[in-house]
Amino acid sequence: MKKFFSMIAFLTFSVTGFAQDVDNFEVGPYEVDYKGSGDYKFRLRKGVDLYEYFGLKKDTILIVESQPSLFKNGVQIGLNMETCLSNKSRHSNVYGISGSYKQSIGNSIYLNGGLSLGLAIATIGFQKYNLMEVGMPLSVELSKISKDKASLYAGIGVVPSYYSTLSTKYEPEIPGVEPGKYSGLYLAPQLDFGGYIPVSNQLVRVGFFLKYKINCSTKDYDLYYQLMGLTFFGANIGLVF
Repeated sequence: MKKFFSMIAFLTFSVTGFAQDVDNFEVGPYEVDYKGSGDYKFRLRKGVDLYEYFGLKKDTILIVESQPSLFKNGVQIGLNMETCLSNKSRHSNVYGISGSYKQSIGNSIYLNGGLSLGLAIATIGFQKYNLMEVGMPLSVELSKISKDKASLYAGIGVVPSYYSTLSTKYEPEIPGVEPGKYSGLYLAPQLDFGGYIPVSNQLVRVGFFLKYKINCSTKDYDLYYQLMGLTFFGANIGLVF
């Protein structure tokens, strides 16, 4: 019997010794169950909004669009056609091809330089002329060129050119009389405007231009003033690589 009571006393003492009081209290917005050093639990009090409690602003999701990378340098090739703007009774067109190198020289500023080859065809009255024009177009262009986004451009430049008569005749022919053949140089200030359009990882360049041809070889005959015309308006289309 003594052993039985001794065992009961021992178990009661053990349970009482291991049992600990749990303190419950609040710390700020949290409720804490504390048993002792290193033995605690905490939880957010019911009905507490931390944003309101601490006066915080909720996070704002910002969607930042990546800026398209600008074109640095490359080769530009194209086809062009220009027609004379004149009050005189003439028909004068030029059909040509061109190629140039495009280099960025600043923020949205490009320098273009290359070569062009054109066939000029003019008719005035009974006289017809076919000329070859070889030019070296130089220009400064303003644009934000990118292969990821369409853009506009505007440019100003000058086209020093060599011209030479390929063929000339009267229609109908005048027996014993042939039109003169001429060659020389002209200088043509030019304004450009248009746009770049990304197509299948390539840039398509579509634009218009206005130029004024100043004949520098007028010792015998000013071919452009008398026949070909001075002011030309044209369009071009090409690719930029």
